Amino acid sequence: MRLIHTTKFLTTILFALALAACGKEGVKEPLPRQVKIFVVGQDAINSKSLVDSNKELKSSENLGFDAGGKVIEVLAKIGSEVVAGQALGRLMPSSMSMSESSALTSYRAARAEIQSSEADFKRYTELREKNFISASEYGKRIATIELARAKFESTMEQLGFVTLRAIESGTLIKLDFQIGQQVMAQQPVAKIKLAAQVKNQSTQASSSANSKSGAFQIPSESIHSDGVSVYRVKLIEGSQQLGTLELVKLSVKSVDDSRAEVVDGLKAGDLIVATGWHALTVGQKVRIGLIAKVD
Repeated sequence: MRLIHTTKFLTTILFALALAACGKEGVKEPLPRQVKIFVVGQDAINSKSLVDSNKELKSSENLGFDAGGKVIEVLAKIGSEVVAGQALGRLMPSSMSMSESSALTSYRAARAEIQSSEADFKRYTELREKNFISASEYGKRIATIELARAKFESTMEQLGFVTLRAIESGTLIKLDFQIGQQVMAQQPVAKIKLAAQVKNQSTQASSSANSKSGAFQIPSESIHSDGVSVYRVKLIEGSQQLGTLELVKLSVKSVDDSRAEVVDGLKAGDLIVATGWHALTVGQKVRIGLIAKVD
């Protein structure tokens, strides 16, 4: 009799473990973050061929979360100006339900840390406005807060949370979700009225000459705060949409409000992050969401 009870107990344990294993296999890894890229040294026709090969590119105006789940943060409001890469909202995907408690604990700890960093940065901003600290010291504080923000966003992704981001800059005219709401994957929940598109101010002839000389024009927004770095997307073998980020140092000849002329560090055909670099990190896996058009 005791043997029968023992057998039933072991059978129950094995069945429970099997169910847990199946549950883990069913959890899908969140999709890589979408980015807007610029194709170095290519005209609009050549860039279009890359766009055409990606049939699932998300609209830059109508946005939805990459996974379904419960909204835990609303990070923008209707009427506000947003920039590419800016987080608009964050949710806990349905696939995280079994580890919800531990994930939320880690989330709250990371959130408290970034809020403390933001408060410190606000204080230094006020001191700079009153000329109590130097420009160089304030520059260091900017670099520190950018690093803290990138670390926080990376932590959120590692924990499995899904963030909705603006792919392009503009005005937020729709935000149809709130904390605690359940939303479906790709459900349109935000809309952006796009700002003016980045335009190529050089002629096709001068672009051709630049390509031959090794000089290229790229969006000035793609250059990091150090003035010499960009993120290049290294495509994963066999994919025209997924890649990883690598940091590239440039030799920049000139910069204006929309364009920068680069004389070294890039080659024709390189894919660089056009905007929103501040929310990314080296080695991060991304997918191409939009391609900056060249007029």
